[in-house]
Amino acid sequence: MNRSRPPVFAAAALVLTLSIAACSTKATSSSTAAGAPGVSDSTIKLGMLVDLSGAFATSGKTSNAASQFAVDEINAAGGVCGKKIELVVRDHGYDVQKAITAYDEVAPQVLGFLNVYGSAITSALRDKIAANDMLVGLTAFAPTLLGDPHLLVVGSTYDIQAINSVDWMVREGMLKSGDTLGHIYLEGELGENSLKGSTFAAGKLGLKLVGQQIKPTDADLTSQVNAMKAAGAKAILLDSTAKQTAAVAGAAQAAGLDVPIMGNVATFSTSLLSTAAAPALLEHYYRVSGIGLLSADTPAVKQLADKWKAKFGAQQPESGGAVVLAYLSTHLFAKIISGTCGDLTRKGALAARAKVTSFSIDGLGPALDLSDPAQPTSRASQIHRPGKDVYAGMKLVEDFKVSDLAKEYQVKTGT
Repeated sequence: MNRSRPPVFAAAALVLTLSIAACSTKATSSSTAAGAPGVSDSTIKLGMLVDLSGAFATSGKTSNAASQFAVDEINAAGGVCGKKIELVVRDHGYDVQKAITAYDEVAPQVLGFLNVYGSAITSALRDKIAANDMLVGLTAFAPTLLGDPHLLVVGSTYDIQAINSVDWMVREGMLKSGDTLGHIYLEGELGENSLKGSTFAAGKLGLKLVGQQIKPTDADLTSQVNAMKAAGAKAILLDSTAKQTAAVAGAAQAAGLDVPIMGNVATFSTSLLSTAAAPALLEHYYRVSGIGLLSADTPAVKQLADKWKAKFGAQQPESGGAVVLAYLSTHLFAKIISGTCGDLTRKGALAARAKVTSFSIDGLGPALDLSDPAQPTSRASQIHRPGKDVYAGMKLVEDFKVSDLAKEYQVKTGT
């Protein structure tokens, strides 16, 4: 399905739009239901359930910081509906039970959740989210989360990212019909949905697919890599944690498996380029992403990178992708709730979400089409590869592109 895309506008224009759209506190209080959760005369509280201590902590921490950057920016421009945004943050450690406990604690305090981190976490909370009429932003790209008006899935889904990855490797001559493609993937929504994409692409392109499932806690992936070598894999798709990316690259080098390794957006952290795995990663690793690069040469991205540098100095973000996604998603969330100043309730926020059909900030990602919650907001992906001389360790190989296979693919949603 190839839908038309809206034009791109700059971050400065977005902030101006939010300021103009912001309603007065007086107007809001006169028409908002008394005691609306998370809303006071001066603030709008939004929840954050992120991984600050678990398998994806490097990404979660940078995501948290970038959301705060965007909130500070929005508040400095007058806030939303004449109110300042305040974040209520909890760590779920990428543990479903901890996430449920944290949700139950935070939900009564907030209008909605700016970020729930992880597909598995979100899936476990969906019944609660629906029962509470919550609007929820996500750091998750599972297609099974589509079709739910409560959830905001930003960018291409895991299955589409995998399809675009395989298509790119075939176009680049890394794979050809009859070759074997290996896929090492995490158990659960992330990996299993990515596998749907690689299975579709392999079937269409005449490739043999060999899969190996792993757990987020697996540290030694030598056996999985050896299985790829035994199967004659000419390339490896990887859905894993960043530490597991280093393990796969190191094991492949030790086994003499000289093939490209294509990981999804969560498989890299900047500090990997300071480890023993760096040479193998620089030679063999690529990354697919549905969001933009923090090293991109656009005013909005430079402004965001400068914010990080001003706050953290020489300490580069562990996940540039998480910074970009969180910043973009925070501005999107703010745009949505700025459209319901006269009804700052949870149901009002859901109704406002349905009215926002397009969104973009130049350089931070492709133009997003939010008109149909059952379809991905984008089918485009970028291809990156690591570089020690670029900010946040990643440089552009191919700009946003929707492969013909991705256009053809029918996404299976969770509804």
